[in-house]
Amino acid sequence: MINGRERNVSEFRKLSAYIMQDDNLSPLLTVQEAMLIAADLKLGLSHREKSQKIDEVIVAMGLDESRYTITGELSGGERKRLAIALELINNPPIMFLDEPTSGLDSTSSKQCIAFLKQLAQEGRTIICTIHQPSAILFNMLDHLYVIADGNCVYTGGTNNLVPYLSSVGLHCPTHYDPVDFLMEICNGDYGPHTSKMVESIENGKSDIWRSTKTLDENLDKNLDKSKENITSQRVAERLCSFEMEIRQIPHYRANFWKQLGVLSKRNAIKLFRDKVLMLSRILMHFAIGLVVGTLYFKIGQDAAYILDNFNLSYYNIMFLMYSAFSAAMVTIPLELPILKREHFNRWYKVRSYYLAGKLADFLVQFISTFIYTVTVYYMSDQPHESRRLALYTLMCFVISLVGQTAGLIIGCSLKVQNSVIFGPFAIMPFVILSGFFVHTKDVHPYLHWLFDISFCKYAFEGLLMTIYGYDRAKLKCSADYCHFTTPKKFLIELGMDHINYWFNMTILILTCIALDIVAYTVLNLRIKKRI
Repeated sequence: MINGRERNVSEFRKLSAYIMQDDNLSPLLTVQEAMLIAADLKLGLSHREKSQKIDEVIVAMGLDESRYTITGELSGGERKRLAIALELINNPPIMFLDEPTSGLDSTSSKQCIAFLKQLAQEGRTIICTIHQPSAILFNMLDHLYVIADGNCVYTGGTNNLVPYLSSVGLHCPTHYDPVDFLMEICNGDYGPHTSKMVESIENGKSDIWRSTKTLDENLDKNLDKSKENITSQRVAERLCSFEMEIRQIPHYRANFWKQLGVLSKRNAIKLFRDKVLMLSRILMHFAIGLVVGTLYFKIGQDAAYILDNFNLSYYNIMFLMYSAFSAAMVTIPLELPILKREHFNRWYKVRSYYLAGKLADFLVQFISTFIYTVTVYYMSDQPHESRRLALYTLMCFVISLVGQTAGLIIGCSLKVQNSVIFGPFAIMPFVILSGFFVHTKDVHPYLHWLFDISFCKYAFEGLLMTIYGYDRAKLKCSADYCHFTTPKKFLIELGMDHINYWFNMTILILTCIALDIVAYTVLNLRIKKRI
């Protein structure tokens, strides 16, 4: 019930925010940047008004001195206050906090609860779980709801806890912390009293101990009646305000394109700030390209090394596909906790996050693939034709995108430790049926469909057609005899003489789109259904 009416979950989410026990903040953004991203997604105000709102919240949460500090360098208390500030930016009437003092020292815990109490005094409803509050924190709470064995054993003001325990025959010793005494009772240290307490408090439905002051059983009945009238009037006012707020608040403040733009901006900041990861990907491709280019140095124009060149083409596909596959498979699980928190609190839609992530990584993946491909292509002395180089690079880039999307599916489906083990096994059948280990023409016609479902096959055929197709002239021969001096003869031997490059490219693009749909669906289920 909300203000005396049955709760509508969809509408209730518009007015509430949930701060998880773990902070789950983007570690590469500054406090100011994180607040600006939240404001852009959650407020429909002008830039000046957003800046004023951000300044107010940052100052109120005591983060002004850390405004330009990277989130990953904040203390535990500062990170907790930032997590609250991010959800406070749109002023939600109801806030839920799971263990807000977890991992904080006594001073930081007191500051955190003091901030929450200040928010509550400003008119918000603050609900939080605290498993073992100190006496200081306990006395700062306005209302207490105690659960034991799944049932409510007390609900009311903190000052009324000791009188309540006395009313059920449980007398707290003098100079003994009531919180510790209550926890010992709930744990059964003094016998099975839980059921008696649940019955006494009517499993949380009794309101007689809700007063924030010590209960006096001899209060004037007329005073009680007048208070009830005042309370009913306040409830009616809050109900009217609640309904007005619901009508005015859309489920997502920013539209799809706004969400996509803001999230792409955030990803760009994170990408360029984490230079080690970005440069390591690019430099790794360049370093491996130099090694491979040295091993297969100047073999592309010589018919004596045509089988080595055949092996090189297959290796290029495997390296680019697996490097993109592994990177996506390992990194996406690290982003899921942040996505869960922000999506649950209605920052953006899952599809906006997914597309923004793909766009941010697109440039890095293209640069890495281009550097590797060009390095290997020229060092191995492939045909010096711009058209063939462009087609070769394009095919390598598309197969890397397919591998990346497959990695997203595995990363969204499994935990990191499981995906590292089972991920390569999931992609192995497509590798085996690529046409490298067994040629399609050498298997029974009834089994050809197995090769047709392998995306590696289409990429491999596309690379070989790029190198040896399109009426390429005869190759030179550095040996006494070269069987495949004519490139077309080599393609006929492989059963690839009728391959259409653009047909294979279309299949790969459609495969990438289909895998993107699967990846998005799995990610959506992971976030919304908690799989």
